[in-house]
Amino acid sequence: MISQKETEDKFIYNFRLEEYVPEDHILRIIDRHIDFEFIRGRVKHLYSHTGQPSIDPVVLIKMLLIGYLFDVKSERQLEKDVQVNLAYRWFIKYGIDEKIPDHSTISQTRRRKFSRSTLFQELFDEIVKLCIKRGVVKGETILTDSTSIKANASLESLREVVITPQEYIARLEENCSADSIKRDSGKRYSNDTHRSASDPDSRLLKRKGKEPGLYYAEHRSIDISGYITDVYTTAGTVHGDKPYISRLQRQQEVFGFHIRNVVADRQYGTGAVYKDLTEMRIRAYIPELRTERDDGPAYTRKDFIHDRTRNVLLCPAGHELHGTRKTPRKKDNSFVYRGSRITCDRTCSHRERCLKKDARGPKEIQISIYQDYVDYQTNKKRDPMWKAMLCKRKTLLEGSFGDAKNNHGLRRAKYRGREKVQEQSLLTAVVQNIKKMVKDLERRERSGGARLMVYANMLVHNILYNL
Repeated sequence: MISQKETEDKFIYNFRLEEYVPEDHILRIIDRHIDFEFIRGRVKHLYSHTGQPSIDPVVLIKMLLIGYLFDVKSERQLEKDVQVNLAYRWFIKYGIDEKIPDHSTISQTRRRKFSRSTLFQELFDEIVKLCIKRGVVKGETILTDSTSIKANASLESLREVVITPQEYIARLEENCSADSIKRDSGKRYSNDTHRSASDPDSRLLKRKGKEPGLYYAEHRSIDISGYITDVYTTAGTVHGDKPYISRLQRQQEVFGFHIRNVVADRQYGTGAVYKDLTEMRIRAYIPELRTERDDGPAYTRKDFIHDRTRNVLLCPAGHELHGTRKTPRKKDNSFVYRGSRITCDRTCSHRERCLKKDARGPKEIQISIYQDYVDYQTNKKRDPMWKAMLCKRKTLLEGSFGDAKNNHGLRRAKYRGREKVQEQSLLTAVVQNIKKMVKDLERRERSGGARLMVYANMLVHNILYNL
């Protein structure tokens, strides 16, 4: 017999929110392993001692973490989702009949209080310290790479500006690339002449396989166990080697890491970086920067002998390359050695292996002022660990960036301005670390319980056998 559901408003409901959240739900597991009560003490100084009671800051931070964990696009949508999702309500400790904090409350508190403090950095540091305490992070081998984050601004916002001398010098020190693009109108836009009116901190970036646009760069370090130990956001054109050493030193100071090995991409392999790492007694697994194209000559810099007494380079044919300057270039701290047109003419028997077919001038070689440090660190190339470390970096970091962009919204900036994009990077890293930590701890507890069960069965068997 067919029936029809009758709706009825009840005066009393026998309802416990606890019973409607599955035991294996990620938020229940997080609540079991992490206590967020420390947040209240960290932000106490941001609140007045008088006036109306505020929304509990622990609740607001938990709501933000829910948004990043489940890739909720906006705070307005976050309010709606928490309103209807029982697990979200349970996580922030709100009953079924309590009104969820308004999205404007979340937004205004984040902008006016939290963003003006170091709360998000402290939250990230606290989670990393918890990972260390639980024994899942050692901090002996650190892997580093960077990725581009599309800015929350369009090319239509570009405006021509006059670069101040101070900004020009800063750009030179950052070694930023002067990327330029040509629009449909035929006008060319460059980082030297244009800035976004809506997001001035972003920079034009044009790379092979990437859509030209305005970008930021996130420089990320992870422990070899896969946990993120540092994130730092810069303009999209800042090379990774610039903040690299200072970020490693921060990890040593804040977390007490004894870093023995570092693994990084090719862009980090500059002479200055190798020098600092050597002085810090850290073994580097970083490929050297390419000075030749893949289709270039067979001879490399190491085929040229450096005669330090005469300050010349001897090429494989026995000819001399002389220095072109008395001081090193600022952009890469290197001297340039150049052959003569007479020795590098078409009669040289080594020309095909030394110069490209369309070469118009003699051979040039760059020698870093830190070349001894470079050679010392790159002599490990024949070590079996070299290739294994580089493969580990590629696997772990690309997986970490892929998870952040595909599952946690890091592909595009939510906000505008470098500090706010840094906030997004920190909270994304926090939820990634939390997600990984609770899964690892649950797996450890299950395996420990299984081992205990096996031990108990063996003990019972032995007792019965002895009887």
